[in-house]
Amino acid sequence: MAQMPEVGFAAAVSGPHNLHAVVQCRDLDELFEFTTDRVGSLSGVEGMEISPVLRQLEQAGTRVDGDRLTDPPILRGRR
Repeated sequence: MAQMPEVGFAAAVSGPHNLHAVVQCRDLDELFEFTTDRVGSLSGVEGMEISPVLRQLEQAGTRVDGDRLTDPPILRGRR
């Protein structure tokens, strides 16, 4: 799931759920398609809990271009 372009963050967690992912979708229709068609069709998915955030005010350390997440710039001299 971490390789999907909509996923900005994914982590294995302990507790009632095994995976936590933060995704960015343009609207609720795109979120519905992502959860039903893409995630719901993955092997081993038995259920999911979705908490839409309709407006994000601030997030430290994340680069955005318009309403989309972007890759961080490559630091010079580092690979």
